[in-house]
Amino acid sequence: MVLSALGFLFEGLRTAVLVLDALFVLATLLDAFLTPSPSRLAVRRTLPERVGLSRHFERRIELHSVAAKGLCVEVHEEFPLAFRVQGIRNDPSEGPDRAQMDASGRCELLRRYVCGRRGEYRFGDLRIFLTSRLGLLQRSTRYRGDQALAVEPALQNLSQTLRLAASDRWQDLGVRRLRRHGGANEFESIREYVHGDDVRRIDWKAFARRGKPMVRQYQVERGQELFLLIDGGRRMRATTTEGELRGWTKLDWALDAALELAAVALSKGDRVGAAVFEQGLRGFVAPARGALQLKRLSRALFDQQPSTLEADLANALRELAIHHRRRATVLVLSDVADPLSIEVQRKALSARSRRHRVVFAALDDPSLRLAAENLDEAPLLRACALELAQDRRRALQELSKSGARVLDALPAEAAAPLLAAWLEERRAM
Repeated sequence: MVLSALGFLFEGLRTAVLVLDALFVLATLLDAFLTPSPSRLAVRRTLPERVGLSRHFERRIELHSVAAKGLCVEVHEEFPLAFRVQGIRNDPSEGPDRAQMDASGRCELLRRYVCGRRGEYRFGDLRIFLTSRLGLLQRSTRYRGDQALAVEPALQNLSQTLRLAASDRWQDLGVRRLRRHGGANEFESIREYVHGDDVRRIDWKAFARRGKPMVRQYQVERGQELFLLIDGGRRMRATTTEGELRGWTKLDWALDAALELAAVALSKGDRVGAAVFEQGLRGFVAPARGALQLKRLSRALFDQQPSTLEADLANALRELAIHHRRRATVLVLSDVADPLSIEVQRKALSARSRRHRVVFAALDDPSLRLAAENLDEAPLLRACALELAQDRRRALQELSKSGARVLDALPAEAAAPLLAAWLEERRAM
């Protein structure tokens, strides 16, 4: 532009400017000729089919074209707004991936994503830009892409819960030890010793054969049924405000705890079913046993979101009594109602089917409990929090009059008391 302006102002420079312009045009044409079309690239994008909520996962894009070796490539990807980006070897922002094709014409682009909301999502098209060898132009193309990815409950402490449930360490969960019926006639299998197991159960012959402590496993009672009934109403919309799992709703935590408990129950040979309830039951899964049942439960419930409506516990228990007539332990994950509605909730629990032993798990609000316990909190705010906490204690006492077992727990800590309560109910049946 500057040279063109000088050529316009000074007649003696016009010839030189025209020559330079011609050379630039020739260089651009040569650069375009030597730069292959991005449509000739072999493109492959790899994504997992299912990931855990708030768990990082890797997306991989592989590009290949011998004609593009040494060229710089830039990839713009359409991804869901609920996903956050963390770069590995590329731009750590949410901008495009950039890299250079190697001597064999290959390139690999890695990126880490994380999603803080459960559900099914789709990754869209790829816009690919190739920078020419002289850097004078870019050629681009769009690759059509539509790949599904399901974000499911993360099951944060599943392995720890399974190990604990496999041992005799019920006291770690707050469960009193009960006398086991039947004794040696109920021997089931031999497994590796877990710290906390009763040393009297060590099988010394197996210890000698394998060179490590092994204990006898007894089956307490098989063939029992557990049904998980999870509130999907407005009370489950409250979110976690701190930590890496910031943004998790009470429903997220409830699903995590419920599926962990389901995994333990299924490992013991029990039949497990589940549903989310609001005005009625949603995502109903009939009780069954076996290794595939946990997948059925997860796939039926993973995309359930809390609504803005009040959940109807009475109607949910009536529907459950119709759909499931067998004897079972029903574990309700919800929260206590407001003082004006607590009597309705108590009557709902009182009117439950007599075939169902109900455990009602009330998930507290973490921020409210923190405000009530923090002595440095603003006096007015702390006074309000203490009053609400007192209302909650009265509500829990009122619900206990229904005959159902009532638990009080923080959402993030719910799995252990739920497991403890279920184990006591299981041994009592």
